[in-house]
Order: sequence, then structure tokens, then C-alpha cells
Amino acid sequence: MASDSVDQNGAGSSGAQHRILADIAFYLSAARSAFAGSFKYQEEFPDGPSNEMRGLRLRDKAVGKIQTLLLEKLVSYLLEEPALAALEYSRGQLGNLAAQILETEILEEKKIEQDYYLKARIIGDVEALTEGRNTLEELKEKVRALEQAKERAAEANEDIQKLKREIEMVKTRMLLAGGNIEEEPEEDRAIFDLIERGDSLYARGDFDEAIHTYNEVLELDFTSAVALMNRGAALLKKGDSERAIENFDRVLELEPKNPLSYVNRGCAFALKEEWEAAIGDFSRAIELAPDTGEAYLNRSIALLKQGIDYEAADNDLALYIGMNPGEYRGHLNRAIALSCMQQYDSALREYEEAIHLNPSEMAAYYNRGNTYLTVGDVANALDDYTRVINMNGVEGDVYYNRGIAYVKIGEMDKALEDFTRSIEAYPLDAETYLRRGWIHAHLGNKSLAIRDWEHAHSLGNETAEKYLERYGRTP
Repeated sequence: MASDSVDQNGAGSSGAQHRILADIAFYLSAARSAFAGSFKYQEEFPDGPSNEMRGLRLRDKAVGKIQTLLLEKLVSYLLEEPALAALEYSRGQLGNLAAQILETEILEEKKIEQDYYLKARIIGDVEALTEGRNTLEELKEKVRALEQAKERAAEANEDIQKLKREIEMVKTRMLLAGGNIEEEPEEDRAIFDLIERGDSLYARGDFDEAIHTYNEVLELDFTSAVALMNRGAALLKKGDSERAIENFDRVLELEPKNPLSYVNRGCAFALKEEWEAAIGDFSRAIELAPDTGEAYLNRSIALLKQGIDYEAADNDLALYIGMNPGEYRGHLNRAIALSCMQQYDSALREYEEAIHLNPSEMAAYYNRGNTYLTVGDVANALDDYTRVINMNGVEGDVYYNRGIAYVKIGEMDKALEDFTRSIEAYPLDAETYLRRGWIHAHLGNKSLAIRDWEHAHSLGNETAEKYLERYGRTP
């Protein structure tokens, strides 16, 4: 599932994540060889113009990666093959020759809504490596034919350039002996269908049913990293960070170098406000995959929440923006970091860019209003706070902050109304009662002022006691 990011203002948001996933089985035919093996491959990356594999189409990425990884596996085994021992090939030479004997046939590929599925077979013969120059020339022709076939297939699939959510499965079965493809096992088909169903439920926001469906997958295959990852993401959406972490832990036991698991587990730690653990996981994801943009974004937010190293947060956000210049979250959170470092002019420019990219984002207006208020630009602060309110938003305590802005320009009646609205939203906030009491006193409403200060004092505000000593208490 897509990794969840944690917004600076506490709201959860997510960026579209693409996934290439393959369960690969392969066999190699030779008179003295019984070579067979299997491995799993998974890669995930966020959506965005600069992160679509630098211009490579998703399908090309999937096919190319699978072939590259298969070649690496083949070369490791072929170095020990008796049929090749006398030839004394280097690893590089053997890799080139192995590539030439592999013939790839695309059996099935389809795009289901936003999901992409690929099935292929790769056939080869170890003894072909020993048959001399004529055979190698023939195999080179096959390689050229394969490349031409790939180009034609890529042209036919140009519509698969921008998927809106992660790839659910790229499932490849390769039998290299005998040239016959077995039917896909019924259990594998059932697992694939269940994962598809669970992901569809997840996309609709039906997290309980999605979790139930992933449970069914794990009953069939308790080692399914996909089901564990997606169940963890659904639990995280429900706010169950503890159980989400348990699922991501299990994924990392199966795939200890899976960067997305670290990103997702980091988000779960962030939900618990365990910032050190969250930062550690995001950092590990970056070590494993330095182009994982969501890890930089989420680590910067954790650093901001931790309130210790704003410069490090700003550095992470600069890197994220470089990868995703058109994504508003980078500019919004960088503006917050710059404000924390008192670089207010730069912060305002970043808020402007965030609003340009996403004019409906209330957090950008609210935080920009706070920056305007800090630098004394009350008129613009009022405009931003009012815009948030008109958008039916309660971003932070917008009424409280607008009340302060009204006090600064002497509009006490409006300030009194806003502090009252703030108390309705946050009835246990002593500071708001203290400030409203001060406005009542300024307007000559002594009894109302005393009542507010008494309430503030009962909530633990010590400053209220000083006002009560001066003005008295309720009889």
C-alpha cells in the first residue's frame, strides 16, 4: 500500500505509490544441469513527474528489472555449472552470454483500472553456451527480436504512464525446461484475486473489510509480504498504530531491505509521537533507496514535530522538493520549517507556492496567517484566517488566532466573538478564558471578566490568579 505521510498540522495524507512486485520461478535445461531456483522482487516508488523512473515507462521498468535480477541469479548458478567449467568465463562474459540465450515471451499483460499485471516466460539452455560462434550469432538475433518486441509492446502501452495508486502485483512464471507452461496454481490465483479485492476495499476507504480480506490471504499464505504490508496500511488508516507496527515488523522479517516497510512503520511511530523511532525508520528507508521521496518528507515532519533540528528538516524538504517540484506538501512544510528558523520572507514565498499548487489547502492559509501575524502584517493575517473559516475549516485554533489579530487593531467586539467561538471548540483551554476575561474587563464587563478568570484559574492558569487579586472574585 501507499505509504502514509503525517502532515505538520496532524492530519494524515498519502502520496500515490507505484509497486513492481514479482514472484519469480525459473528452470534451466542442460544435459548435466538440474538448475532451478526462485526469488522475490519488489520495488515501490511515489508518483510524480520526476519520480517516474526518469522518463522510463512503468512496464519497461518492470520487464527490465525482472530480466536484470534473473540474469544476476543465473550467473551465480552458471559459474558452478559443469557444462561451463572448462570455458573459464568471467562473471561479466557469462552475464553477456546468459543474456543471449534467454528468450522472453510476454504471455499476458493487462491494465485493470489502475492496476498492472504481467505474465511472461523466459526459456534458455545452458548447453547453448558451448555450441560455438554460430549459435551465439543466432541467439543475438533473438535478443534483437526481443528488444523490437519490447519496443512495440511499449508503444502499445503508452497509456500506462501515470497510475494513481500502487501496482498491486507483477506476477511472472518462467519454466525453462521443456518449453511448456504449467497452469497457474489455483491457490495462487485465489491469493491474487483476494489481494485485488482487499486493495479495492482499501481504495474505497472500507478498511475493516480490507483487513478481513488480507486475513484470508494470510490464511492461505502466512508469508505474503503484500498482504502483511497492505493490512498494516489499513490498520494505520484506522489509527491502530500498534497492530500496524506488528505487520510491518513481519514484512521486514521477510524482506529486511524493503524501504516502504520502513516508511510505513515510521509513520506508525509518528502516529504514536515516538519521533526518534520514526526518524530512525525514515532514515533507514533513505539508506536503502535514496530516491524515496516520502521518506524525506516524513522525516522532515518528524523533525519539525520533535522541535530540535529545523535545519535538518529544511534540508530534507529541499531534497523532496527537488524530486517533486509540483507537490504542494514539500513547499508547505518547508515554509513551516523556515518560519521556525525565523526566515519569514522565505517562508512566505514557500506558502505562496504551496497555495499556487493547491489553492484549497487550508493548512497553507492558516500557517501563512500565523507568519503574517508574527511579522505584524495583521491585515493579511486576518485575510488568511477568514479564508480558512469561510472554507468551513477549523485548522488549528483559527478563531483564537484571529481574535488576537483583532485585539492588535483594537476591534474588541470582534475579538470577543472569536474567543467565544474558540472556547466552544476548545472548552478546556485556560488561555482562551484568560484572554476573553481581559477583553470583558476592557469593555467594562467586570463580572464576566472575573468569571472567565476564575474558570481559567480552575483549569490551572496561574496568571488568572493575579487578575483575581486585582479585580476580586465572584461573591
